[in-house]
Amino acid sequence: MIVQGSDPELTTDFVSMGVPLDGNFFTFTGFRGRFSAGPGETATKTAFVSDFPALHGLGISNALMYFQPGGILALHFHPRGSKLIYVIQGTLTVGFIDSKDKLFNQTLQANDVFVVPRGMVHFMVNLDPQKEVKVIFSFSSANPGIVNLSSKLLLSDMPQLVLQQPLNMV
Repeated sequence: MIVQGSDPELTTDFVSMGVPLDGNFFTFTGFRGRFSAGPGETATKTAFVSDFPALHGLGISNALMYFQPGGILALHFHPRGSKLIYVIQGTLTVGFIDSKDKLFNQTLQANDVFVVPRGMVHFMVNLDPQKEVKVIFSFSSANPGIVNLSSKLLLSDMPQLVLQQPLNMV
């Protein structure tokens, strides 16, 4: 059995997935148009391999996200890919915690880029009470995965005692 924590190396230029190859195969139009979220929320469209089959085996993907004022992308991590954050418009506060519990955070403005290494727990928040933030994420995986810590920990059947000590609730 072979187990990989990242995308496998290609042995060809690309994988056609058995469909006709033309410009349409290599084009993703899913970011066209406007989509939005309510106050304090976020809205995301992804261009992962499940959305864009041309990415199969290439080790890359994207997502487009809007953060409304007060919008938060809570603590999460991507087990199979690093994330590159590019702010298109607005100001976004980002941060990640490394394996030694050190916080690396920054407030990004339009045209700034921030990288989150694979597997690092991170967050993003729009602290501006008036303006929307628009962001493109690029991943080093066609299927980076996402593990939301709040839903995995707080909404699971995890015994309360296991959570109380690390969350200082004792």
